[in-house]
Amino acid sequence: MSIVVSQEILDGTTKCPYAFTCLDSGKCGEREMCGVEYANGDNVLFLESKEAASCAYRVTFGFRQLCTCPTHFYIDAHQKIES
Repeated sequence: MSIVVSQEILDGTTKCPYAFTCLDSGKCGEREMCGVEYANGDNVLFLESKEAASCAYRVTFGFRQLCTCPTHFYIDAHQKIES
């Protein structure tokens, strides 16, 4: 699995501590990428898990967990198009 992401999106992903391993392995470092329940039009992913996790792009919003990673948002949209 190798996903090509535009340089603009990669440049916007400034807090990635794993050197974009998601693009080749589909993993976020050593762990699986967070599962996505749905995405909104503002480049925010609503995650399946409700538990907090240590990630620069993961935000607690009420009882939800959100992901604001531009690259993860692109990967999620890319996978849905291919399905």
